[in-house]
Amino acid sequence: MIFDTLKDVEEFYKSYAHEVGFSVRVGQHKKGNEEILIKRYYCSREGYRKENVPNASDESGKKRKTHNVMETRCGCQAHIVVKLGSDKKYRIISMVEEHSHGFVSPDKRHLLRSNRRVSERAKSTLFNCHKARIGTSQAYRLLHVSEGGFENVGCTKRDLQNYYRDLRIKIKDADAQMFVAQLERKKEVNPAFFYEFMVDDEGRLVRVFWADAICRKNYSVFGDVVSVDATYTTNHYNMKFVPFTGVNHHLQSVFLGAAFLADEKIESYVWLFETFLKAMGGVAPHLITTDEDASMKAAIAQILPYTAHRLCMWHIMEKVPEKVGPSLRENEGFWERLNKCVWGSENSDEFVSQWNSIMTDYGLMENDWFSSRFNIRESWIPVYFLDIPLAGMLRTTSRSESANSFFNRFIHRKLSFVEFWLRFDTALECQRQEELKADNVSLHTTPKMMTPWPMEKQCSVIYTHEVFSKFQEQIVVARDHCIVQGIEECEDIKCFTISSLSGKERVVQMNKTNMFGRCSCKLYESYGIPCRHIIQVLRAEKQNEVPSSYILKRWETRCKRELFYDHEGNLLDEKPKDPREVAMRKKISESRNKFEDLIQMAKNTEQGMDFLYSSLSNLVEPLQKITPATRVDKQDEYESFLGNRIPTEVDIHPPNDIRSKGRSKRIRKSKEPKTGSGSKGKKKRKCRKCKQVADHDARNCPNNVVG
Repeated sequence: MIFDTLKDVEEFYKSYAHEVGFSVRVGQHKKGNEEILIKRYYCSREGYRKENVPNASDESGKKRKTHNVMETRCGCQAHIVVKLGSDKKYRIISMVEEHSHGFVSPDKRHLLRSNRRVSERAKSTLFNCHKARIGTSQAYRLLHVSEGGFENVGCTKRDLQNYYRDLRIKIKDADAQMFVAQLERKKEVNPAFFYEFMVDDEGRLVRVFWADAICRKNYSVFGDVVSVDATYTTNHYNMKFVPFTGVNHHLQSVFLGAAFLADEKIESYVWLFETFLKAMGGVAPHLITTDEDASMKAAIAQILPYTAHRLCMWHIMEKVPEKVGPSLRENEGFWERLNKCVWGSENSDEFVSQWNSIMTDYGLMENDWFSSRFNIRESWIPVYFLDIPLAGMLRTTSRSESANSFFNRFIHRKLSFVEFWLRFDTALECQRQEELKADNVSLHTTPKMMTPWPMEKQCSVIYTHEVFSKFQEQIVVARDHCIVQGIEECEDIKCFTISSLSGKERVVQMNKTNMFGRCSCKLYESYGIPCRHIIQVLRAEKQNEVPSSYILKRWETRCKRELFYDHEGNLLDEKPKDPREVAMRKKISESRNKFEDLIQMAKNTEQGMDFLYSSLSNLVEPLQKITPATRVDKQDEYESFLGNRIPTEVDIHPPNDIRSKGRSKRIRKSKEPKTGSGSKGKKKRKCRKCKQVADHDARNCPNNVVG
């Protein structure tokens, strides 16, 4: 037989081996004048392995662990040898067909090593799955289903895992530099992208912060209240991920920027907040919410002295189940009273009274954790923040919980910087898509009116649907349950006393000149929408519409239509993507869809599938003539997936041996059963002492004799 290239030889012998039922091993070759003159291909069971000495010692004298590798070779003589002729073609000069072992049965042929390869389809699926936070095992399961069986995937799960492992090894030393290069590339595409980083004396990345144009625009509109959370699981290098989160006009969590920090020292957080302010044009938020971190608290006091600092309610309240006994953990009366005290107190005296009552009734007066939380009550209890604009937006646990759920999609300890960035980019697109969908609904649908009042119709057009829903609740309660009990006038101020369903009387002080008033319930200050009492006063004053002074721009449907620029004059908006790239992606997507349509059309008959297969086979040669011949190796595939070149010389190194305060453990819900450590969730086992299945063993058995 005559072959044009060695690749043709290898394909022929492997195809032959697959049909027969054995695997091929590529053997030695002889070169001359930079050409391969002779090449050998063996049965994979040819020859014998060299015997390894068990428990061999290394140079230091320590015993080296040896793995128990299964023997596969049995001295089989089957092989072929090809030689390059004068016509530059290869011919078989030697071939042994007989094997000294049995062949693999047809149902196991797909497991033959030489016939397994990670196909382009498998690579594409693997890369896309990892971008969507779907691991290699699940990617392989998807291939198994989509390809119609394991035998059609072309590789094993281990092959796929090894392929991705090779990628991680390839980028290991260059990971930090590639991450910084990704940020730099973002800035080259859009000058409004902001990032800064720091390296230590050894060139290791220790701090990095970034915020893209949309983040900076969002901060310009929604930067009055910001949440900073440093309790997330660290990355592969044990660095802390610290995201900044705000609340948009649809009451959704919105990403404002993030950082990786090598440690949690005061100087690291000082750098973080200084860099954050620099990115946001020097404008500080009105309120910042954080976890209980002393270093962060000190940094905020230094860099943001005029910003109100509040501890996150979610992190504090979710720790309560760990601080009380099992009986209280399941006591609904305790939870009802505690939540009413924490969330429902309307002044400091009421909170203190209810708190002391709960501590006394449930025997928690000596509990150190509850005592320490009471001592810092002005840092986290909502009643102490009623006078701070929009402080109520972060009042519900769902705010921090939703942000936590979002970030946990792409954060865990095994991720490198580059892997993190791929997942993060995908997750951020998903978050922004949700805002886009909410914008579309608010702009092109109309909510149902509950009253004939003109002010309800007015606000349904101005507010987003989510904010309007909150306002509508106030309108309905104002109509059904609020009554003006008395009016007192003093110069330009009118004082209205309003009774409501709760039985509490509220006082609204209304300025007669501009019709702007303040209510003792302070809902407007906390949430930025008029309360039921103010609405009732406006009705009493014959005001058909809500004065513009009550309408906060951040809640308007079109609040982001205005153009925003940074201090360098860069437009804070996402740059349009390269039209050629967009067109190419669209063509690829449509081609896949058309191909899938053809498969669905043809699969019902064997004749249809034969026609489709032959038609596709006939496309290969003309397509090869159109497409320039390029050799794509593993590194090219990896760089295409990562969207960045893997450097050969590294100046910015990944961190190592970093010590932080540790990974934050997942906080259990109040009603969630305890598992793992602890007496309630501890796995029972049989004690060798008392022969009982219990929570103890022979070492701490109650039957042990003391003394």
